[in-house]
Amino acid sequence: VEAAGARGGSRRGAASKAGLDEEEPTYATGDLSGYKVFHLQEPYELSTGGVLPELKIAYETWGELNANRDNAILLQCGMSASSHACSHAGNPAKGWWEDFIGPGKPLDTRIFFVICTNNLGGCYGSSGPSSIDPRDGKRYGSRFPRFEVYDQVAAQFRLLDHLGIQRLHACVGSSLGGMQSVCAAARFPERVGKFVSISACAKSFPGSMAFRHAQRTAIMQDPAWNNGDYYDSNLPANGLRLARELGTITYR
Repeated sequence: VEAAGARGGSRRGAASKAGLDEEEPTYATGDLSGYKVFHLQEPYELSTGGVLPELKIAYETWGELNANRDNAILLQCGMSASSHACSHAGNPAKGWWEDFIGPGKPLDTRIFFVICTNNLGGCYGSSGPSSIDPRDGKRYGSRFPRFEVYDQVAAQFRLLDHLGIQRLHACVGSSLGGMQSVCAAARFPERVGKFVSISACAKSFPGSMAFRHAQRTAIMQDPAWNNGDYYDSNLPANGLRLARELGTITYR
């Protein structure tokens, strides 16, 4: 089942609520409507053993799929990005890769059919902790099962199955998306023609893991964290700010 998305990401976090001296910046800007949703209406098992009662993956496309269905490029985004990588008729707002998608640009839409998803675990249309659990009508929050990069990639390939695309011309990704591109080529070699991994790695080293642990700890030590069930209250903005500061120092 495929339906048009018609809403933007949720926003909250005024300074008076978060207890900050200044307004907390939004973590996504602009119009995030106009995406489509692939909705798998059956249990979806993750590699970690967890099971989602359903799977939703938000996505947007540019260009046209050719008759052989072999000109598709899967654009895999960073951790906090939406599926809105570039403007289109359904959403004319500029996307986060506006300068790289379109006629005559690196991802040339005269040649390629470009697909970008919001990652599994994201908050811009795909299944994630902020999504509503259909079993009780409440947000998943801390109940959302743990998952790995492979699960994000596997969900993207379920979307490709839905679109009738057996083999990609290429996977292209940066940051977390670059890790997904490597993973896609390794786990689905018969379905990926080429891959481009930008500012990413195929393996995390102990020092990197330690810094990521420190970032998670900063968020979880924020009183507003509430064990991950903060969606009906205040954003753990102080913890998020500190985690991003650590990230800015260490993402090198």
